[in-house]
Amino acid sequence: MQNKTTKPVSIKIEQELHKCPNCGYEDGFHTSFVRVTKEACRIILICPSCHARYDPDWTVDA
Repeated sequence: MQNKTTKPVSIKIEQELHKCPNCGYEDGFHTSFVRVTKEACRIILICPSCHARYDPDWTVDA
């Protein structure tokens, strides 16, 4: 099952997130940074197997 959408899916992390909800890959995620303001970037999680993108609503100062 492949998710080729460009828009990340919103996701909540209860206790741990290491398994992709889309394909079941169990070894964690790659990260991507998307600039949202001059001072901040949003962190996006990307599954290395199916490339599904998830937005845990995290930001980092840039």
